[in-house]
Amino acid sequence: MPSNFNKFKYAFLGTVLLIVTALAAYQFLYAVPQKKCEAAGDWWSFRYRACARPVPIVDITGRHHKPANGATAAQASASPAPAASASAAPGHP
Repeated sequence: MPSNFNKFKYAFLGTVLLIVTALAAYQFLYAVPQKKCEAAGDWWSFRYRACARPVPIVDITGRHHKPANGATAAQASASPAPAASASAAPGHP
């Protein structure tokens, strides 16, 4: 009977080592790079295991936001949003 015990012992030990190795590989290949990437403010792609910097659409097209009333972009972003009036939604208390 001792030979069966040794077989089970080594099978269990091998399974535990395989699981620990898989978890360590996951940590070093996915979790650690993802945390570094997101800490830098970039986007992490699980599919490609790559860190990418978001590119604003303005950089691609060259078009900048122009407010409809002719104000500059700084003035438009600094002005407060109009308050919703009570008559804006009739039938709602």
